Amino acid sequence: MMKKIIAIFLVFIAISCDDIKEKPNTLIDYIPRDSQIIIKINDLEGAKSKLRDNGIIKNNDHIQLFDYFKNLTVINETKQPEGLLCFSPLGKNSFEYTYISKFDPSLIQTDSLNTKQIETINYSEKTIYKISSKGSSFFATQQDSILIASSSQILIENAIRVNANPLPIDKDLQKAYDVSGLDNTISLLINGKKLKNIHDSFLPKNELKDLHNFSGWSSLDATVEQNAIYLDGIAIEKDSLSSTIGIFDSTIPQENRIAKVTPISSKGFISFTYDDFETLKKNLSEAQERELEDVPDNLDEILSGVSEIGMIFLEKENVLALNSLDPETAIKSLGENKIETYRNTPIYKYDSPLSFSQILTPLIKDIDASFYFVHNEFIVFGSSRNVLRDIIANILNQTLLNQQEYYKNTIKDLSDESSILIVGNIKNLKEYISKNTQEKYTSQWDSLHYKGYQAAILQVIKENDFAHIHGVLQKSLTKGSATSVTQVASTTLENKVLNKPILVKNHRTKGMDIAIQDIENNLYLISDKGSIFWKKQIDGEILGDIQQIDIYKNGRYQLLFNTANTLYLVDRDGKDVTPYPKKFNNTITQPLALFDYDKSKRYRIVITQGNQLKMLNAEGEIVTGFGFKGTETDITLPPKHIRIGTKDYILLPEKSGKLNIIDRLGRDRVTVKNNVNFSKNEWYQYQDKFTSTTKDGKLIQVQEDGNAVTQNLKLDENNRIVTTNKTLVTLSENKLSIKGRTLELDFGVYTEPKLYYINNKIYITVTDIQAKKVYLYDSNAELFPNFPVYGNSVLSLGNMDKDPNLEFVVQGEDNSILIYQIN
Repeated sequence: MMKKIIAIFLVFIAISCDDIKEKPNTLIDYIPRDSQIIIKINDLEGAKSKLRDNGIIKNNDHIQLFDYFKNLTVINETKQPEGLLCFSPLGKNSFEYTYISKFDPSLIQTDSLNTKQIETINYSEKTIYKISSKGSSFFATQQDSILIASSSQILIENAIRVNANPLPIDKDLQKAYDVSGLDNTISLLINGKKLKNIHDSFLPKNELKDLHNFSGWSSLDATVEQNAIYLDGIAIEKDSLSSTIGIFDSTIPQENRIAKVTPISSKGFISFTYDDFETLKKNLSEAQERELEDVPDNLDEILSGVSEIGMIFLEKENVLALNSLDPETAIKSLGENKIETYRNTPIYKYDSPLSFSQILTPLIKDIDASFYFVHNEFIVFGSSRNVLRDIIANILNQTLLNQQEYYKNTIKDLSDESSILIVGNIKNLKEYISKNTQEKYTSQWDSLHYKGYQAAILQVIKENDFAHIHGVLQKSLTKGSATSVTQVASTTLENKVLNKPILVKNHRTKGMDIAIQDIENNLYLISDKGSIFWKKQIDGEILGDIQQIDIYKNGRYQLLFNTANTLYLVDRDGKDVTPYPKKFNNTITQPLALFDYDKSKRYRIVITQGNQLKMLNAEGEIVTGFGFKGTETDITLPPKHIRIGTKDYILLPEKSGKLNIIDRLGRDRVTVKNNVNFSKNEWYQYQDKFTSTTKDGKLIQVQEDGNAVTQNLKLDENNRIVTTNKTLVTLSENKLSIKGRTLELDFGVYTEPKLYYINNKIYITVTDIQAKKVYLYDSNAELFPNFPVYGNSVLSLGNMDKDPNLEFVVQGEDNSILIYQIN
């Protein structure tokens, strides 16, 4: 019976994907009629993103099964968001795929880099294309407006023949297809009558007769998260009494309690519940294909007082547990033949050890119930006294499954009552797969990384002619303590990260999202949970930080940024806002500067081109009142707006060492009397003076009369600073100084310090990109508890959700970003 548990989990976990939707009677009309598994894809990019970031898949890319889906050429090259990925048996223990979607002409066309080869094959007056790309190939044909692609030419030929003489769709499959959800990125459609064949194909070393005719077609909407996979759906029951699930027809599910006597060292358990044994017995007789009167009645009295029957799977043997409404009466029926007392618990001998298997098959098979004990409402049977002693010891030591936080957290969102509840230990599942898979895959499964994943659960709730199905595979996450820093999510991009991630406002959630660019110049917007909302191709590297404006002044913010040739304004959904993007003939040499002088959303966007400035309004039009004529040499930093008192100043350092300070209209406001040997630092307002550093490590402050005062801080040539009007932060080699207090950090390669002022509190951060450590300090130069944490870029700090805790985002590996929460 433990094999049944593992096999069922294998089917649901191994093919984990997300959720799909399609309009009825369209793509499904083209599926191979012998399909046994159908992955229904509603959002292909979303599905790939979620699967890419799922912990089990992400940490086990060495396993061929996961790699297979990742490298399916047709899925990687199609531009259609919706499709059906169908698996049909072809030969012994072999499945081939068929992919069905709206026709995408680019799939059967060569690309500009000639990475694809296209061959044509004529078959029955139709054209079959053989597409070879990146070392793999598939076959495809067009039927009406539909693309049919497959790993097998035979399946394409079959599709052409079937399309000429269509066969009807199985009615139960059509029902399952129609009820599959629309909100998730993927759904799974599985033929429950073929579970044995599916299992035996994946795990050929062990044939499982127990899986024969488990259910009808099942439709399971999959939610894939970074640390969890959830399955929710139904199984269609046509000839219900001939299936395992059908045994629970006309019964009412009861509460599953067997976890209260299941040791944490167990491999798992399976629990069956019912409200009326007479009904269950009748259903069992039909499943056993014998008359009701032929089923033994010696256990009727006991089982009529039972609401739950379960099998607990231990390392060496299995035990049977009954949840009895009247255990004292049950003991009398069983004979009360006490043979010993273990730790104040009597152990009894039972003289008909095979009776339960004879009556309860196929639910309970091959159980030896020679001995038993009673604990509260439970009667627990085993083949030996030793196994019962072990369970008694676990009960007394309170080392039981129901007391574990990981079990409570995994089961908390499931119904308390179910017809069938299966709980499996992930370690045992891994070992079972490793033992029974093909030899060439054994070592892969032996090295499965599953840290934090302790239990998987499958729940079946029978109702009328269908059954609700819910599955959970979830990582155990310990809740952060009062001063902890917890990684709450991560996102893996298809390509390496190009620039640091930055938090941007989300006007819909009132929280924050993440904007990031990869080396292929794709811009991504990512949620606080690590899900990719969209990606957008732009024409080059973004210069500087992404800014935000509310162009319509309605509380909805857009992303504003520039590349070397283009100024972009992109809305929350990744769409360009008219009249953007704006192209420029001359190269843009600095990140844009965004001014909102009076905080009235009367924006000014300043573009730097060598020694020239263009000032635009929010609509991208030239501001005619700005009359600045340019500098003599190139401007070396983005223009900086500083307000002191009631006056506005725009600072423009240029290559010659001249610092230009102008007003809103571009006129000289302050004449700086001496040239400056500029460092890399921008200019700040500190102590109501224009402040930066020189290349030789001096603090320089320019007053409103143009006079400059310097102070030798003995900083190195590559010194970095950041300030507020009252706080000065400097970094020189490994010395970080905050308000005059100097900290000596480990030797490393540090990013420039960043300063955040959030909720009247100052946060200062630097990152050692050599050691990949992120540091966070307060204004008193105190390191926050549990820092440093892992990271590989400057962090971006803010409140990403509605709780009071701050979050930050930072680059992780070359192609990933990490989201942390400060508790």
